[in-house]
Amino acid sequence: MTEKPTLSATLQDFSDNWPEFDRPETRVMLGLIRLNDLVVESTRELLTEHGLSPSAFEALITLRGQPEPWIMTPTALADAILITTGGMTKVIKQLEQGELVRRVDNPDDKRSRYLQLTPNGKLQAETAMEAVSAHDRILLEQALNAQQIHQLSKVLLRTVNKIEDQQKASPAMAKEAS
Repeated sequence: MTEKPTLSATLQDFSDNWPEFDRPETRVMLGLIRLNDLVVESTRELLTEHGLSPSAFEALITLRGQPEPWIMTPTALADAILITTGGMTKVIKQLEQGELVRRVDNPDDKRSRYLQLTPNGKLQAETAMEAVSAHDRILLEQALNAQQIHQLSKVLLRTVNKIEDQQKASPAMAKEAS
């Protein structure tokens, strides 16, 4: 496997070979993509130590983020973690085998069932989330001070919220942009 070029090298290539796209927005987006790659790869290794795939981790923390008794439909969970229903089926099987979730009847619709976080699943979600959170803190503190981390958090949240709001207000514009 070849090593991925650094962000600096990629941006220098843009500057040298495609200067009309050596723009702040290009730098921001390429930076976010590269940061995502770095975080996903190092987090994947950490999750493996906890016996979880990234999708299983996302499912557990999404369920844990719900009000007690921590239940969702499989479809709502798949939508929340942006996974196909086929992928969700595989994740659910893994989580059920590990006794991290269980299926419970939907009292309002006998044709469907909920997924519920088990006590073991709650503990696993909390333990893995604590490890990931500590890992994220270490990664960020290697590059930024506490004030910069706080500022970055505010800027990213504001940016994502505004883009989400714009896409909700004008789905056609969002499609056009993609």
